[in-house]
Amino acid sequence: MTEKQFLQKIGVSNLSSIERAISLLWFVTINDNETELSCTSICKKIEDVGFGKQNPSRLSKGFSKDKRVVRGSGKSFKISAKMMPELTKQYSQFLQTIPIEPSDSVLDLDLFKNARGYTQKVLLQLNGSYDFGLFDCCAVMCRRLLETLIIEAYEEKRLSDEITGSDGNFFMFSGLLNHLESKKRIQLSRNALRGLKDFKKLGDLSAHNRRFNARKTDIDKIQPGLRIACEELLYQACQGP
Repeated sequence: MTEKQFLQKIGVSNLSSIERAISLLWFVTINDNETELSCTSICKKIEDVGFGKQNPSRLSKGFSKDKRVVRGSGKSFKISAKMMPELTKQYSQFLQTIPIEPSDSVLDLDLFKNARGYTQKVLLQLNGSYDFGLFDCCAVMCRRLLETLIIEAYEEKRLSDEITGSDGNFFMFSGLLNHLESKKRIQLSRNALRGLKDFKKLGDLSAHNRRFNARKTDIDKIQPGLRIACEELLYQACQGP
């Protein structure tokens, strides 16, 4: 669904100007949670759909008093992270697909509040797949998340060449874990390394064994170690060389 299609569909609800603007800002945020827009940009998008002349100054004043939005960079605004669940319940009915409800079921969202947008999206899918009982999917998303965090830790230390193969691509999870354990270029605790190795067993089964289906208990068993590994890797990815 495009922005135009969303605005046209939500237009039948006779929303006020500020409600329509917030709904648009919510819509672009579910596609990229780092999105922030200026009032001028929002007004133009709404006008382009055919809603008539909008007033950016009036919208800016309205946003400044509304707890659902917060200031971004410059003159831009973005949806408050705390208000996303409430807005999702309100506006998801207008979508062709229903967005994933934010959840802390496997890993806390707050732990990743300063992570990059694409990492937060992986986390959202990871927790969401657990909530819907899609435990093989959850295991695969855990694998993707850990691969991403390991690579970002190496990149932050300017060591990415060490985990890059002759084909120019980063190692797969097994290779990354072997390098972490043998070379000790990234310092992790024994508990974090144990968490990574425990997950590898489950991840390999979910990804490669056609007769294996992960269960809730499988995810629950590795969750404590997974959390420790993620927290330490996130810390390493922010420390610099």
